[in-house]
Parts: sequence; structure tokens; C-alpha cells
Amino acid sequence: MTETGSRRSLVREIVAGALLTLLVVGIAVAAAPPAALGALFGKATTLGGHRHHGDWGADPERARKKAEFMTGYVLSEVDATPEQTERVTAIVLGFVQDMQGLREEHRARHDALLAALSQPEISRSALETLRAEELATIDSVSQRLVDAVVNAAGVLTPEQRVELIELAQEMHGDRGGHGH
Repeated sequence: MTETGSRRSLVREIVAGALLTLLVVGIAVAAAPPAALGALFGKATTLGGHRHHGDWGADPERARKKAEFMTGYVLSEVDATPEQTERVTAIVLGFVQDMQGLREEHRARHDALLAALSQPEISRSALETLRAEELATIDSVSQRLVDAVVNAAGVLTPEQRVELIELAQEMHGDRGGHGH
């Protein structure tokens, strides 16, 4: 392979990995409880132009079904095998389950923040502790996301990852340029 061909291949792999990240993030954001995502996006999240306030976030079964549906749909678009779909779905559901587990932690910190702010004297150290704990949660989510992306990428072929890129570009009207 020529140096130019090798470079193009590397660029395609990097872009494919980025798209796979978006796939997992998109599925996770759509399927994870909005309260758990509050650490990342604030109390209400906006998905697809619609505001979501966590009406289904307390329902792990609904979140699981939504994640399964979205994963199956996206993977069917790249002709994933049933085994690939099963494996990637398990990865996504594991991530969603992790987000469900973080929901209560986030809610407890939110309540503690409101309590701290309602005191006659505001404790800088109490707020700093809550901030640090929330940042640790965000870091944990980020690490779990990277693990999920790497694991899902390992299930799909490079060709399927490229197809995901093309699908994402088509869905977002991006035909090769970023438009930024």
C-alpha cells in the first residue's frame, strides 16, 4: 500500500471510530436516564429538537427497550450479522445499565446542592465537594463510554464502520465536508 493509501486508510479508520463513538453516544443519550445525563447536559436534555425531562428515565425497562431498538435499527443499516447485533446490543445495554446506576448518585448530589444553597451561609467547601464528585462521575461516564466504543468497534468490520460514517453523513446532510 502506498503512503497516501495508508494515510487514507488511517483517516478512514479514525473517522469510522469517531462515528462509532457517535453511535454509542447517540444510543446511550437516547436510552440512558436523562437524570444521569444531567451531569453532562443539565437537567433537561434536547434530543432531535425535542426536550426530554426524564419522564421515562426512572423506567429501566423502557430505557432498555429503546436502546435495543435503536441499536438494532442502526446495525441493520450496515448489514450487521445477528451475532454482531447481539454483541453490540449487549455492550450498549451494559453502558445504559451503568447510566441507570449513576442516576441516583446524580440525584442525591442535586438534592445536596439545593440543600447547601438554601442554607443561610453558603459553604464553599461543601459546594466544592459536590463539584468534585460530579466531575468524578462525568469522568467515570467518559471512561465507560470509551470502553463501550472500543468494544463495539471490535465487533464490527472496518467496512461496516465506514458504512456507519456514510449513514451518519446522509442523516445529517453532510456529504463529505464539515460545513464548519
